[in-house]
Amino acid sequence: MDKLIYTTQTTISNLYDNRSIRSQNLANMNVPGYRGDLQVETSGTVYAHIMDTLDTRAFSMRTDVTSFSAEPAELKHTEESLDVAIRGEGYFLVEGQNGPYLSRRGDMSVDQNGFLRNGDQAIMLDANLNQIEVPPYRRITVSSQGEITIEPLNAPAGTFQIVGQLGMTSAEDVTLKKFEDGKIRAENGTLPPADGKVTVMQHYLEQSNVNIIDELVNSIEEQRQYEIGVKMIKTEKSLDESGASLLKMPS
Repeated sequence: MDKLIYTTQTTISNLYDNRSIRSQNLANMNVPGYRGDLQVETSGTVYAHIMDTLDTRAFSMRTDVTSFSAEPAELKHTEESLDVAIRGEGYFLVEGQNGPYLSRRGDMSVDQNGFLRNGDQAIMLDANLNQIEVPPYRRITVSSQGEITIEPLNAPAGTFQIVGQLGMTSAEDVTLKKFEDGKIRAENGTLPPADGKVTVMQHYLEQSNVNIIDELVNSIEEQRQYEIGVKMIKTEKSLDESGASLLKMPS
């Protein structure tokens, strides 16, 4: 009976974690390129072993990989020259506070110091993980291979200059995970090498791949599971008390 109670208790704990995941996904559903987190995964149940006692304490055993959905999302056409979206699979290489990471976010802009940043204010990197700088320009284009070309501000009309190329990787055959800072990297904490397999589209932004209908339906379903779990614990408590009363010595 004790095992059943602890198993139900850990299930309810997982439901609490899943609720946090749903909230996080819904909060980021309007963030370009956001990859939605998936629910907590478990790989079985383990029991605490205590000397000279029964193995009564049951706990769910979780995997150590934070899963997220890599499904491509809807592309939205914009009028901004620095809005780019990846076609199909692949990621941008981006500089973060805790080291470089992978991102699908392509709402870029040039800051006052000339660095190319995305909407999260993270600096975009090239294939060699160097920061991309963009001089003042009249016009800017981004090719399908991520090559950035400008018409310099003080140059004669018709003068064009290549100032950099977006670092991108297809991350083929690499297991990716989200780390504690919410950023995507390879499972060992490094970045997959840049390759020429990824292409982009200028004047497009990829939306978040969070499906609001799925999130709301799953939230309702998890709330029902929570209620069932609470009722089960109450039932188990009642059965346990009934069993204990049968063992009492008659007065």
